[in-house]
Amino acid sequence: MNGGRKNSIRWIYIGGGIAVLLILVLGTIWMGHSASRDTNEAVRNVSLLYLDELAGRREQVVASNLKENTEKIHVAIELMTEEDLSDIAHLQAYQSRIKRLFDLEKFAFVDTDGLIYTSQGTQTNIDDYHFDYKTLTEPQISILNLETPDKKVVIAVPLEGMSPGGKTQASSLPDAKPQDGMTLEGRKLSVCFSEMDMRVLLEGVSMTSSSTDATFCNIYTRTGVALSNTVLGGLAVEDNLLEALKRADYHEGYSLSQVLSDFAEGRRGEVSFTYDGIQETLSYVPVAGTDWLLTYLIRESVISEQISPTTSRLIGRSLIQSGLTAAVLLALFAFIVSQNRKNARLTLEMETAAAANRVKQQELEEKLALQEQLVERSQALSEALTAAQEANKAKTTFLSNMSHEIRTPMNAIIGLDNIALNDPEISDKTRDYLEKIGNSANHLLALINDILDMSRIESGRMTLKNEKFSFSHLLEQINTIFGGQCQEKGLEYDCEIRGEVDDAYIGDSMKLRQVLINLLGNAVKFTPKGGRVALQVERTGQFDGKSTLQFIVRDTGIGIGEDFLPHLFDAFSQEDGSSTNRYGSSGLGLAITKNIVELMNGNIRVESEKGKGSAFTVTVTLMDAGGRAELPSLEMQPQEMCVLVIDDDPVACEHARLVLEKVGIVSETALSGAQALEMVRLRHARRDPYNLILVDWKMPEMNGVETTRRIRAITGSESAIIILTAYRWDEVHDEAVSAGVDRFISKPLFASSVLEEFRQALQTRRQEGREQTPGKDLRGRRILLAEDIDINAEIITMVLEMREMQVERAANGRIAVEMFAAHPENYYDAVLMDMRMPEMDGLEATRVIRAMDRADARTIPMIALTANAFDEDVQRSLQAGLNAHLSKPVESDALFETLESLLPE
Repeated sequence: MNGGRKNSIRWIYIGGGIAVLLILVLGTIWMGHSASRDTNEAVRNVSLLYLDELAGRREQVVASNLKENTEKIHVAIELMTEEDLSDIAHLQAYQSRIKRLFDLEKFAFVDTDGLIYTSQGTQTNIDDYHFDYKTLTEPQISILNLETPDKKVVIAVPLEGMSPGGKTQASSLPDAKPQDGMTLEGRKLSVCFSEMDMRVLLEGVSMTSSSTDATFCNIYTRTGVALSNTVLGGLAVEDNLLEALKRADYHEGYSLSQVLSDFAEGRRGEVSFTYDGIQETLSYVPVAGTDWLLTYLIRESVISEQISPTTSRLIGRSLIQSGLTAAVLLALFAFIVSQNRKNARLTLEMETAAAANRVKQQELEEKLALQEQLVERSQALSEALTAAQEANKAKTTFLSNMSHEIRTPMNAIIGLDNIALNDPEISDKTRDYLEKIGNSANHLLALINDILDMSRIESGRMTLKNEKFSFSHLLEQINTIFGGQCQEKGLEYDCEIRGEVDDAYIGDSMKLRQVLINLLGNAVKFTPKGGRVALQVERTGQFDGKSTLQFIVRDTGIGIGEDFLPHLFDAFSQEDGSSTNRYGSSGLGLAITKNIVELMNGNIRVESEKGKGSAFTVTVTLMDAGGRAELPSLEMQPQEMCVLVIDDDPVACEHARLVLEKVGIVSETALSGAQALEMVRLRHARRDPYNLILVDWKMPEMNGVETTRRIRAITGSESAIIILTAYRWDEVHDEAVSAGVDRFISKPLFASSVLEEFRQALQTRRQEGREQTPGKDLRGRRILLAEDIDINAEIITMVLEMREMQVERAANGRIAVEMFAAHPENYYDAVLMDMRMPEMDGLEATRVIRAMDRADARTIPMIALTANAFDEDVQRSLQAGLNAHLSKPVESDALFETLESLLPE
């Protein structure tokens, strides 16, 4: 009986375990399917929000593009002049300019008879367009070739009541009749329209699918025609969206009739449906100003397919968990049956749980440690980024400080040298030494300027000079420098010219000189006593007025390792860290050399073997100078000139620059009158005016005549000004001449005409110069000099005393202000102001003086003397109230000329 009872209890346990297992398994499956349905519903809701947002944004982009292109037509009408409507030829020229300006495929007008006027001629196919040229009263957007893949967007604007210039016509006389719109050769123009490719209009609106092919964007008309030639992301076989939706099965709450109604009335909405077994949700929004609707489609099936494996894995894990739970319950039931086995199994489970906890704890600790490392690295990267940004901000300040610190002693060297050379009692030998000192100092200053221009090389703002120079003289200077250096070091030096090389070329001699000095200087530096340094020059090619020259610098020095050769031209790179002490190398010379060579459109390469020497080969192309016609009547050579070209057309500016470059003239360009005035103002402040200014007559905002008038107000007659025009200049000749124009040139520009007109302008200027009175007498003028460095103050004082001027010095800006305030009005004739001084710098001192309540404070000439030679420094000087900006080292002639121009009689 006990056995039967035990069997009954056993079966009860077994039945209870099976029931619990079924409940767990079935419950897990039910929960999994419920979660799947909930997930799909959530996907649909999120998709609707996502699609609504994306469709709205895309609609804004399309509407903005339409509005922008509509505004282009209005702007084009505003640009029209009466002359453009004088005949069909002028109208076609105007249309061609507008098409190029706004990048339009077609820009046309329609008269009241339906005749279309384009830049290529007239057309009679007005019936192909969907706007009514007779009754159009506001801008209208339509589609041309709607049923073909080659769809065009047509934007039509009415011209009723409009006049050239885009303004509504009105008469100033009470009895006058209003004008009847725009007319061309007696025909009234009623509509202006532009035509562009649909793809151009939809720039900025992605019409392609995403990387997962789950979302698609498109634009349809209210009748369902796709403007981008695809329907439902390419899934539908129909050519019309509304026709395709008739084959769809709609989800609960959505219907085809609602979609048809929304499209017909241009309403915003969304619809969810199944098409060919694929669940999709479509959101649509009307495009402002059109009868189009922008749609955004998301394929829920693609997302559901990606979510389904996750749901399946979730159900699988739940089933496993249920099985484990059932096993535990069965174990518990068995534990009740057998107390001993229960105790042993309980102990085993406790030990297993403890081990799992230890593993989890260890994993958690490792994750925390990894997270701390990531935080530390992120902080380090953030600090490094901040440091890099601060370093970049400090770059300009560093270059300005470096320029000031280097130019200050150079000012003393060059200034004292000039003063000494003016002493008539020095011997010829001493004069020769002083001239060599001056030449070396000027060359050193040029090298300093090139090094400071490394920042301009990086930004692409460094320019090359195109001037005629003596190639033989350049080689003579190079040989003199390095012949002496090699002799002093006990090296053999040789310069060999192979083949035929001209005596003169056109190019940047200073840059070429710097390249050769850097390479030969390194060769001498790294070649031990008893070695050999050689320079080989050869013309390797000549074509079309240009010659290719090859320079090879060889030495028998220490050589360069093969592993270091790829890094040889990197800035601050050195093969051996000890070379800084042994050879005094900064690691910057070859980087500068490579940049200069590449700027000259040349190349540099190197061959070297450790312990045997190196060979650097530089190849550059220069323009031939032989056979060039000289201009004996000019007061300066073309290569000594600097020309400013002012034209709102970038192509015209580039053409003028190339024409001038062919005759060896350096030029700068400005794309507007305002930009040109700022460039002229900076040059005038530096006392380095342009020799010639070429200015286009027809420019927006400020034409060539007005630009000339304002330039003359700034600079007087220091530059020759020539007007460029494609029109006859008879009607503006008198006005232009009165504004200060010297000559006129017809477009297109040719080198011969520029040189001839400039020669004539120079002859006129030279004749005017003969009629002017001699330079002003500076004797007895009292100058206030603000300079904190004694040697600089002493030099400038001696220079001024050469013209018998009286100088009173202030050691800093504060003292200069006090001295100016302590003396009566007009006591000082001019103020020379250093920019960097203790207690109060030159800019602040200038502002304080200009703000004083006395008449001479606003009128006294104030000149900046500074080692800061950047354009930004000149602009700050002018803004502070200074009249001129002279860069140190200050040349005495430039200082005297500036004082003569600023001081009153």
